[in-house]
Amino acid sequence: MTSKKLVNFLLFVAGWWTALLFGNAPALIALFTVLMLHFVLWRDVRDIFLVLSFIFIGFGIEWAFMAADVHHYRTNLPPAWSICIWAMLATVVRHFLSPVIKRPFFAAILSAVAAPAFYCNSVYFAPLDWGRPVWQCLLVIALVWSLLAAFISGVLVPLLESDTRGRQSVPESQ
Repeated sequence: MTSKKLVNFLLFVAGWWTALLFGNAPALIALFTVLMLHFVLWRDVRDIFLVLSFIFIGFGIEWAFMAADVHHYRTNLPPAWSICIWAMLATVVRHFLSPVIKRPFFAAILSAVAAPAFYCNSVYFAPLDWGRPVWQCLLVIALVWSLLAAFISGVLVPLLESDTRGRQSVPESQ
């Protein structure tokens, strides 16, 4: 693992904790900081499209979780801090998580385990509550995230990795 990938992951973790513990305004500042440092490190415009995709996907999933009574943010819409976490997660997909993302099945399995753990952490540290029995919520989160990871790994990232003529782009040296 390169030091750039480790920095990439540590930026995400620092931003995630900032958003989780301190709320909307610090989350937006953390997102700005993470994105600026990310693009200084990687200088890859394709990551902008991934970040924007994660913002829209994240909003949709968080809203669907709220509507399905999986969890409650104590607001009518997903809060900015939760969407900031989604955007910051996008910064590690093609870099720190690249070994996992190249394998859709493995990405789905890893997400089915990791996502419920992250949501449990969110319920413990942030203004977020379960809407149903915990086991039902964790099962729904695991299923949704495994499908999402397979989609990101098998469709979204390969789409970003290919250029406009359908050829695979040459990856940046690690």
